[in-house]
Amino acid sequence: MGQKIFESLFVAIVSIFVLSGCGGGDKSSSINNSTHSVRHPVKSDIEASAFLSRATFGANKEIIEHLTDLGDYDQWFDEQFTIPVSSHISWAHSHAKGINGIPDLNRSREDWKRYSDALGYLQRDTWWDIAVNAKDQLRQKVAFALSEILVISRNGPLQTFPDTRISYYDVLVRNAFGNFEQLLRDVTYHPAMGRYLSYLGNAKADPAVGSHPDENYAREVMQLFTIGLYELNMDGTQKTKNGQPIPTYTQSDIRQMAKVFTGLSDDNGQFEAEAYFDTFHARTAPMAAFESHHDHTEKKILHAKKIIPAGGDTKTDIDRALHILFMHPNTPPFISRQLIQRLVTSNPSAEYVQRVAEIFADNGDGIRGDLKAVIKAILLDKEAFTGKESVSNFGKFREPLLYISHLFRAFHAQNGEHVLKQGDTPLYKYRSFNFNGTGMMRQEGALEALTVFNYFSPDDAPSSLKKQKLAAPELELYGKQGIDDVLMGIITQNGFVYQLFNITAKLQLDEEKKLVHAKKYDALLDRLDMLLTAGNLSTTTRNAIKDYMQKHSYLDDEKLVRHTIGLVMTSPDYALQQ
Repeated sequence: MGQKIFESLFVAIVSIFVLSGCGGGDKSSSINNSTHSVRHPVKSDIEASAFLSRATFGANKEIIEHLTDLGDYDQWFDEQFTIPVSSHISWAHSHAKGINGIPDLNRSREDWKRYSDALGYLQRDTWWDIAVNAKDQLRQKVAFALSEILVISRNGPLQTFPDTRISYYDVLVRNAFGNFEQLLRDVTYHPAMGRYLSYLGNAKADPAVGSHPDENYAREVMQLFTIGLYELNMDGTQKTKNGQPIPTYTQSDIRQMAKVFTGLSDDNGQFEAEAYFDTFHARTAPMAAFESHHDHTEKKILHAKKIIPAGGDTKTDIDRALHILFMHPNTPPFISRQLIQRLVTSNPSAEYVQRVAEIFADNGDGIRGDLKAVIKAILLDKEAFTGKESVSNFGKFREPLLYISHLFRAFHAQNGEHVLKQGDTPLYKYRSFNFNGTGMMRQEGALEALTVFNYFSPDDAPSSLKKQKLAAPELELYGKQGIDDVLMGIITQNGFVYQLFNITAKLQLDEEKKLVHAKKYDALLDRLDMLLTAGNLSTTTRNAIKDYMQKHSYLDDEKLVRHTIGLVMTSPDYALQQ
């Protein structure tokens, strides 16, 4: 069943993406764009479900009802902003209980290196449990979005250091509601980023041997993390000169900026290229400054218009450089557009980008880079609520990872006891979904992109959409192995998939089975439309699925429920989040 559905899925989802919407102009809306003082009422459970598909790792009946009971979105934001932080490293330490004579991980943190191969799976298990079960859903969803902008990865020099990867992810989690400048500073000083982009142990130039500072981070902190390649208007469109885009920096600027990021090494007491990285503290604590290896000369950056004077110490130079990038007029639209793409829509209107960028530049209280205000502006913007009706090509394709998180949350997946092994040696036990043997959908996993450019760039799309100047980044991940096999295997609890990958997740389907048993097929489709497609299940899709249910009513209740969920989740109506 799943394979035949998927064979037509790609064509269908591209078609629905191109044809969705009914024009480029905004219509009036009761959703006011001021997030500073105006309240924003919840109109229906369908609207709440659509909102939660953007703001969380997936809606379920309880949180939809909770949001509608609150009555307005502002109260929900107030709750989410005050929920205690779910720390990934704390989860790992508290859940990994030692067996076979091995102490609990919390009491033996140097075992992170000793058992690094096995503990790479713990990183995945930690992420999945928090994504599915944590109360601070908005914080975690924003952190995931940030992880696809400020990228580090398991693939590369961090492969054998799961603790530094988890620690880095916690930086994104902690700063998700903070200030972007502080986030940028914490990212810059984290040893995971230092090692991943090769400026940990980066020494000043030595004319005697002809060495020069590493330029990797100097380039990416500009190109990917702050200002981008070309000068932008506040609405995210490119500025031009003589019909050509205007570069934000040159190779000379990269060389000058590289001098800023010299003198940092891990906090193990000595400066060494790439360092030893052999203690938990060194891999998780901010990098230390070693002044004898820092370039204290003057740095002229951004076409020599910004000068960092000679004589500054490492921290001063880095703070000045990051502040220059933070204050650059490109940073608000460059970061705002990407966050809109990760949460709401792949092709936001220029007006949408500008509205959010202006909040980034000034939250209404004179504060720049307030991520609380930015995220609230993104999710409460009128285009997020009315874009389906008022903006052509509104929406975004769900990432493969988010199919599974939504499935687990919508149907309250229960986990099972898992024994973590290194080779044949049992090490730790804890409860998890054990959703890692799949290679994370064989396409995507948190902090597992192939390069610093993430799994996709903001302007990625299949060629048919690029010709129309449309972005659909997530479609670069779609493929039979990426969605169909594993998704349908989990939905139908296929014994081969579960045994092959040792998956423990068990969906709870009692309410759905009751509806099927009573042959209340329309009621079941209403329920799935609310939980999964947020009112976007088309009449054509609905009729086709109902016809399937009627023709297969001889199946036992649970099997028919599972097949029906699979039909909804492999439909183009689900693939395109609107």
